[in-house]
Amino acid sequence: MKRFLWLLTAILWLTAVSCGPSPVDEETPTEIPPDGDGGALNEAPEAEPGVFPRATLTPPPVGEPIEPETAPGGDDGYPAPQPPPTTTLPEGYDMPTPPPSLNPYPEATGNLIWILKPLGEQCAETPATPDLQTAVADMVAFGIPVEASETVDLPVCTACGCPTSTHFRLQIDSGYLGNAEALGWFAEE
Repeated sequence: MKRFLWLLTAILWLTAVSCGPSPVDEETPTEIPPDGDGGALNEAPEAEPGVFPRATLTPPPVGEPIEPETAPGGDDGYPAPQPPPTTTLPEGYDMPTPPPSLNPYPEATGNLIWILKPLGEQCAETPATPDLQTAVADMVAFGIPVEASETVDLPVCTACGCPTSTHFRLQIDSGYLGNAEALGWFAEE
């Protein structure tokens, strides 16, 4: 323990000595030699006659086409090569749909509302959302808290393309309605 204290004291002493003020060299003159102008800045040198201080661009005469520059020596990369043609997608490839734009900062209002979404579409093979648990999980994944959920049967038309009679029904805060509508839900009337 005693050796540790001696080592700590030595480190502190070396730190204090190395971080202290440096000695001033007495031989270095600190005076600025007096100037005849009273310390003013030096004047700028005279410009040579006939030399412009910077390059200026002049437009070509009206009506003459502007020719692109070419690099001396030929094929050294100028003008820039054209990008390769875009590849075409294979037949039957469906472009993925972009995610809906949601409000990143919705505010809860304290007013609860019910929203609906059909289970699927008549004559379609598989529903978009298979069950109620998945519907609730999707809403929570998009940052919309769900207060209550249930499945209801509503009267609908009986033709291909119409929604199924089974609808998901969720209770959410009305502040999140805009985001829910962007996801395909609609408010219950």
